[in-house]
Amino acid sequence: MKNSRKAYWGVLSAVFLAGSLLSGCGAAETNAPSNAGTPAPSSEGTLKIGAVLPMTGGSAVFGEKFKQAYSLAVEEINAAGGINGKKLEIIIEDSQEKPQVGKTATEKLVANKDILLLTGGRSSGVTLVEAQVANENKIPYLIDHGSSDKATMSDYDYVFRLSPTAGMYTSALRDYFQTNPPKSIAYINVDNAFGEAVYEYGIKKYTDSAGIPFTLEKYKAGELDFKPLMEKIKAANPEVVIVTAGDDNDATQIMKAAKESRLSPKMFVGTGAGHSIIGFAQQSGELAETVLTAGPWHGNKKDPKFQEFHKNFTAKFQHEPGEHEVEGYAAIYVIADALKRAKTLDREGVKEALEATDLETVFGRVKFEDFDGYKIRTRA
Repeated sequence: MKNSRKAYWGVLSAVFLAGSLLSGCGAAETNAPSNAGTPAPSSEGTLKIGAVLPMTGGSAVFGEKFKQAYSLAVEEINAAGGINGKKLEIIIEDSQEKPQVGKTATEKLVANKDILLLTGGRSSGVTLVEAQVANENKIPYLIDHGSSDKATMSDYDYVFRLSPTAGMYTSALRDYFQTNPPKSIAYINVDNAFGEAVYEYGIKKYTDSAGIPFTLEKYKAGELDFKPLMEKIKAANPEVVIVTAGDDNDATQIMKAAKESRLSPKMFVGTGAGHSIIGFAQQSGELAETVLTAGPWHGNKKDPKFQEFHKNFTAKFQHEPGEHEVEGYAAIYVIADALKRAKTLDREGVKEALEATDLETVFGRVKFEDFDGYKIRTRA
């Protein structure tokens, strides 16, 4: 796909230098289509999309965000006549935010021959397995959020990407360091697929060439006591501390432990994710003001289409849409556009239509291409 990467990171650079941009968080009830029961075949007038999301467990709030966004888009599309007269339906399977569960969920969706393509994934770990299963089974998969670079650097012909990759989250930070080089860096990184991608495709690009003291410490998501880790970081006496946290709870506990340990570098830097979620600001209070972080792209808020989406979403769900909702809503419109243009309503026909996508959405322009080692992802 193509979404202006240059435009996206221009905005992100401004966000990083200005400080934190925090996205909305929270769950509400929705009337999104349920995955219960046996879906009707496409010949009866319904076109089906499969989505893997965390609907239970600690990350269920994020699954709910996407479910809400999907349901609003489907409601609008169907009210406007559907896909050439056929109704659109989304079948959701729960990943519990666990890669192995996500793999089983993806396999279940793939086995349903009425499902023409996949989306969802949410976390990097689940997105990676969903991409693998989708490619092996030759069903198109549109990534709307999961950011692991590997998913679109693996020569997967059936995998498309709407969102930026984890390695790109630190683009503005690396540019800043080129003109304001730190004397030393300590990096606190979550030990999962997301943390690996941020480091391997982002931070490592700078630290390998900078020639400065560099300390790397990893932690398990949901860790209960961060103080021993902070004592290690404090002993290294870094000028800059970079933190990758997958969720707002870890981001909050890390900053509280840093304060307790009296760790006071010249700069605390988040790499989006946990530090860019409104829950971090709500839980951390004044501590959130001590962190500079990349912020998520929410779309062009001056665009009348975005404003209409924002108004309708807020009215329906009683909270403002954040990055997840914008991505999910845009993804359904990209999929609907491909389904309308598909020469044949089968998986191969939909894949060919996706490859030819060139669409303005509330997230920006979407057009797929290969570039810089990435395969069929959005670039603007």
